[in-house]
Amino acid sequence: MNLTLRQMRAFVEVTRQGSFTGAARELSLTQSAVSALVRDLEAQLGLVVLDRTTRRVTLTDAGTHLLQLAERVLRDVETAVTEAKGLLDKSIGRVVIAASPLAAATLLPQMISLFSKHHPKVIVELHDVLTDDILQSVRGGTADMGVGTFERSTTELELSTLYEDVLGAVLPCSSPLATRKVLRWRDLEGEAMIGLSRSSAFRPLIDSVLASQGIALGQRRFEVGYMGTAVALVEAGLGISVLPERAAALIKSPDTCFKRLTAPVVTRPVTLVTRAGRTLSPAAVAFVEYLSQHR
Repeated sequence: MNLTLRQMRAFVEVTRQGSFTGAARELSLTQSAVSALVRDLEAQLGLVVLDRTTRRVTLTDAGTHLLQLAERVLRDVETAVTEAKGLLDKSIGRVVIAASPLAAATLLPQMISLFSKHHPKVIVELHDVLTDDILQSVRGGTADMGVGTFERSTTELELSTLYEDVLGAVLPCSSPLATRKVLRWRDLEGEAMIGLSRSSAFRPLIDSVLASQGIALGQRRFEVGYMGTAVALVEAGLGISVLPERAAALIKSPDTCFKRLTAPVVTRPVTLVTRAGRTLSPAAVAFVEYLSQHR
């Protein structure tokens, strides 16, 4: 059995118009073409669905049952076509983003808010996870994209830089270091530090700069996994912390500030990651374009 949408559409239209002539007019077909479509449908089913007289067309019992099914199929097809067009023009869809806690707390909320105003029917999901989980989510297809700091050697994935984040010091505004016009890495010598744990993508970078400059910090009082925790400890007066500039957005206290470090200026790219060889949905492509333009 090979029923076609044209056959079902012709059958439904004949019942709506009450005649083959009216159906032919609505479908922009000849009356003979409509009659042929309905005959073919009946032949496929092995059932008579319409009783024809010279004056009118009426449904048989089988036709009454088929009409309900045919109308449902045509509605479903119309809905599918509408949704497909919506996907194509990016007016509907779903975007899943896996992001580092820092990106999820600073960069993405405003981006998602602005994007949603232009694409109100696109559902955006944000998962704040650690770096390894970001990469796993993108590789496994549970996230369309990831945002964070990654090593360039990552395989199976495509990475593109969104922006370069500059390292600096989060410190009390009352600290003598905060009043310096230029703050150098060497000026941190002997300072009590709130460090990032070794799981942080920034920890090896910070350690390598300190080692290359021969800088001996003071006591490392805390090692934390989240930059928000490091900022809060600084605000509590428990030390200073070297963090990327984006982390300054996490500062709540007016008594705490961020100051870029120089000699050398050290940057680390914040990166968008997608799975190589995977075609993003139109909605996801729209978000990538928006993020690249408005970061």
